[in-house]
Order: sequence, then C-alpha cells, then structure tokens
Amino acid sequence: MKHIILTMGVMILSLSLISAAYAGTDMEGCNLTGASLKKCNLSGINLKNSTLRNVNFQEANLSNTIFYLSILHGTDFRNANLKGANLSACDLSDCNFSGADLTGANLSGSNLQSANFKDAILKGTDIDSTVWSNVICPDGTLSNENGYSCGGHLSINKH
Repeated sequence: MKHIILTMGVMILSLSLISAAYAGTDMEGCNLTGASLKKCNLSGINLKNSTLRNVNFQEANLSNTIFYLSILHGTDFRNANLKGANLSACDLSDCNFSGADLTGANLSGSNLQSANFKDAILKGTDIDSTVWSNVICPDGTLSNENGYSCGGHLSINKH
C-alpha cells in the first residue's frame, strides 16, 4: 500500500497518477490544479479546503472522500464513484458529473452553476441550499427551465 502525507498548503501541478491507490490519505489544503487522477482509488481521502480546479477524476473511486470547502471549478468527475462523498460548501461550477454515482453524497450549500449531471445517480443526495443555475439535470433537462432547480428531475432511466 502506498502512503502519502502532505501538509497544509502543498501545491502539486501537472500530476498524473493513473490507477493509483491512495485511499485514506490526508491531503487537506492541497492544490492539485490540472492533475490527472483518472481511475485512482482515493476512497476516504481528506481534500478539505483544497484547490482542485480542472482535475481529471474520471472513473476514480472517491467514495466517502471529503471535499468540504474546496474549489473544484471545471473538474471532470465522469463515471466516478462519489458515494457518500462530502462536497458541501464547494465551488462545483462547470464540473462534469455525467454518469457519476453520488448516492448518499452531500452537495448542500455548493455552487453547481453550469455543472453537468446527465445520467448521474443522486439517490439520497443532500442538495439543500445549492445553486442550480444553468445545470444539466440527470434526466437531461436544464435547471433554468425547471425553476432553477433539478428537484423533480433527479431520476434517470438506465437500460
């Protein structure tokens, strides 16, 4: 098992770790802007109060990961496992969550402006006090056409 211990304020640019496993690592306050963490196992990792702009988390295991108070603008979460993740009070604007599983995740108080949730699973997800401006809902509708909310449009029909 690989262990990484990073202290507050660590900045990592141009990081590319494909299929790496760093589950449970404490990376609070780090800057991973532009990193590629595609298919990595980051389950339970602490990324609280971090800067994660334009990070590639495609197909990553981010279950129970803590993102609280983080900036994730433009981050790619396509087909990622975000079950039970804490994404509360985050900047999730322009993020792509298409096909991601956010079952039981916490998005309360987050900015979801222009995010894409098409075909995402949001069963039991806390969406209280979120900003839904120009969001693509899981069913493919636009939040602006649904009263600036995806409430009532969270279900998808998977075949």
